Amino acid sequence: MDRKLWLRSLPLSAHAILAMLVGCERQAASDGAAQIVARVNGNAISVAQLDVFLAHSGASADTQARSLEKSLDDLVTQELLSQQAIEKHLDRDPQVTLTAAMAQRQVLAQAYLDHIGQTVSKPDAAEISAFYKSHPQLFEKRKIYEFRQIAIPLTPENQDFIDARLKHPVRFDALSKWLQEQNLSHTLQTVVRAAEDLPLERLDEFDSLKKGDIVSFKSGKDFLVLQLLNTKETPLDPNKAAPRIEAFLINQRRIALINSELSRLRNTAIVEYFDDMENTVDTLLQTRPRAEFVANDVPGSSNR
Repeated sequence: MDRKLWLRSLPLSAHAILAMLVGCERQAASDGAAQIVARVNGNAISVAQLDVFLAHSGASADTQARSLEKSLDDLVTQELLSQQAIEKHLDRDPQVTLTAAMAQRQVLAQAYLDHIGQTVSKPDAAEISAFYKSHPQLFEKRKIYEFRQIAIPLTPENQDFIDARLKHPVRFDALSKWLQEQNLSHTLQTVVRAAEDLPLERLDEFDSLKKGDIVSFKSGKDFLVLQLLNTKETPLDPNKAAPRIEAFLINQRRIALINSELSRLRNTAIVEYFDDMENTVDTLLQTRPRAEFVANDVPGSSNR
C-alpha cells in the first residue's frame, strides 16, 4: 500500500485527537498504544505516541492531516537520536537524568491538575440563566466597540516612567506624540473588541463610554489606552449564550478548585527551605557556564 494512503487510513486524525484532548475513554488510549505505525531498529512507535506528538505540535485541526507524515518522520528521527544517546550512555549523564526527572515532575503535576479539573460539575440551567440575567452587557445589551488603541509594552525600565505620565489626564493624540518624543516602544492602531474581550469588572464603565472618551488598563504585559470611536449593539440571545456561559462557569470552578487544592496541599505539607536564597542564587550564577546559543533542529523541538 502507498505509504501516504496508509498513513491517512490510520484511525487517529480528527476524532482520535479530539478524544485525547477531552480525556475520552481509556480504552481508546490503550488501543492507540497497542497499534504500531513504525519500528525503528526494532523499537515501536505507536499511534498513541503520534497522537500526542501531533497534539503538541501546535498544528490546527485543518492542518493536522497534512502534518501526519511529517510528524511520523520527526518521531523516527527523534527515536534514532535517542537510541544513539543511550548507546553512548548519555542517559546516565547527571544533567540528562536531572532534566528528565524535572520533566517527569512537570508532567505529573499537570496530570494531577487535569485530574482535579475533570471532577468539576457542569452548571445547571438555572445557574446559566442567572448568569445571563446578571451580566446584561455581555448578552442582552452586548456591544461591539471600535477603538483607537495605543499599546505600550511594559518593562522594568519604563514602568515607573509611564505610570508617572499616566497619572495626569490623558489626551490620546498628545500621549501618542509624547511616546514618540520619548522614543518609547508602542503601537498605534484601530481595533474592534466585543464586550466579552474587555475586562469583566469594568463592563459598566465601557457601557457608559461616549464617543471620544478614553479608558486605560493593563492587559498582560502591555498597558492599553483606548479611545472610543463607535459602538454597535449586538445582543446575544439565551440559547446562543448558554454554551459560552457553561464553558466560562466550568473554567471558573476549575480555577477555584485548583487554587483550593493547592492551598490545602501547602497547608498540610512539610516544606523546608535551606540556605539563604540570595547566596544560593549568587552561587548558581558563579558556577553556571556561560550560555551559548546553539540552533536546536531536533524535530519537534519548541524552537522550530
